[in-house]
Amino acid sequence: MVHPGLRRIAEAVLPLSYRPPFVRALSSRFPLALLYHSVPRRNGAGMDEGAFERQLLFLKQYCDFVTQEELGERRKPLDRIQVVLTFDDGMRNHATVVAPILRRHKVPAQFFVCSRSATPGQYLWFVYLRAFERHFAGTGVRFRGELLDMSPAHRRRNVQRLRAFLLTLTPHPAAMYRVIEDELPRLEDFVSKDVIADSYAGMTAEQTGELAASPLFSVGVHTVDHPLLTKCTAQDMAAQIQRNKTWIESICNVGCDSIAYPGGDYNRAVIDSSRQVGIVCGYAIIPNAHGNSPYDIPRVGVYATSLAILGFKAHWGHYIRRLRLRVG
Repeated sequence: MVHPGLRRIAEAVLPLSYRPPFVRALSSRFPLALLYHSVPRRNGAGMDEGAFERQLLFLKQYCDFVTQEELGERRKPLDRIQVVLTFDDGMRNHATVVAPILRRHKVPAQFFVCSRSATPGQYLWFVYLRAFERHFAGTGVRFRGELLDMSPAHRRRNVQRLRAFLLTLTPHPAAMYRVIEDELPRLEDFVSKDVIADSYAGMTAEQTGELAASPLFSVGVHTVDHPLLTKCTAQDMAAQIQRNKTWIESICNVGCDSIAYPGGDYNRAVIDSSRQVGIVCGYAIIPNAHGNSPYDIPRVGVYATSLAILGFKAHWGHYIRRLRLRVG
């Protein structure tokens, strides 16, 4: 956690890094892809409906929004910074919260959707763990013959241990989902319906199709189950990508030719598997040193609600990414 005094200093100093027009000449000439995840209506101090709309209005002050097709185009030195908005995982709040805001302000975006969570009662593995940590009411749960301590002092550490254990199971991700479904409490037993719909459920197939029907939006592959693709067998890796692509195309009635690698986890085999099913561009987080390949498009994640941090990232994100820095 950042010390409050340091945060106040950063909030005061960071605007100097993007407000003067001349800084545009020093930043990258190419568009920057920004990455968002869940944007619920309510999230306390975190990213939510109000915070997201404030960020969108802020970006409109300093940046121009472009689409995937414009990623390779260079701007002039003093032109405004260009950004591409991307949203991962296919959360229901992308349809109910994010899309209406984007439509209102006429801002384009790309949504990368997992098909698993389009089925009611099915959740992505890390979404389940996030809900388990935040909402489970008990102080402990019996798991594989041991008591998993969920008291406030030990909850985060033990959920992290559970996450690490799940990621060791094979075959990945099927074994991980079996454990969550058969050996851990049902998410519906400790989270209300309203909170599930707002923060943890995925978009329905109908909602996904409605997004794709908008000229502002496009829908891309994010796999069926959001595995770490390099942990999958070659057969399962290909199936995760192909089945998700087929599902998207069938409900959206449009071709799907882009992928965002879940968790930013990919290698040459993942790229080859994507190419074989007709994917022509892939979004990463930190590139895996494949040069300027269209399958290696980097993105900068937006995790903090701070406008000063967002402005800094939008103008200097290319350099932040190269240095592999985590800033908000």
